[in-house]
Parts: sequence; C-alpha cells; structure tokens
Amino acid sequence: MNGSEKTMFAFVLGAAAGLTAGLLFAPANGKSTRKKLSDKATELKDELKENIDKDKLRSMANSAISGVEKYSQKFSEVIKN
Repeated sequence: MNGSEKTMFAFVLGAAAGLTAGLLFAPANGKSTRKKLSDKATELKDELKENIDKDKLRSMANSAISGVEKYSQKFSEVIKN
C-alpha cells in the first residue's frame, strides 16, 4: 500500500470506529439511531467519492497494464530460449 492508500484506509477505519462508538453510546431510540446511521453512511460515501482521484486511479491502472505487458514479453522470451 502506498501513502494515499494507507491514509484512505485509516480514514475509513476511523470513521467506522467512530460510528460504532456512537451507536454503542447513543441515547436515542432505534428509529432515530437508524436515521443517523443512514445519514452518516451517505455522508461518508459522498466524502469518499470526492476524495477518489480518478486520474490517479487511471494512471495506476495504466501502470499495472504496462508492467504486465513488460513481464509478459520477458516471460515469452524466456520460454523461447
């Protein structure tokens, strides 16, 4: 995992831990708690969508494809020899 992946993982893990703690100590009734949980999940989803850099993901995918192609060529050369 690179730095940004670790950061995103830590963010999601922290959000989940906070949500769990909030539910355990919430003095609200079930209906109200479910509404808050739904709203928070929607908020988290929207935040994650904003933070995902599509260009970076595209670049990572292209890099992975290039690496596979490179090793595929090397593998073919090794097999031929």
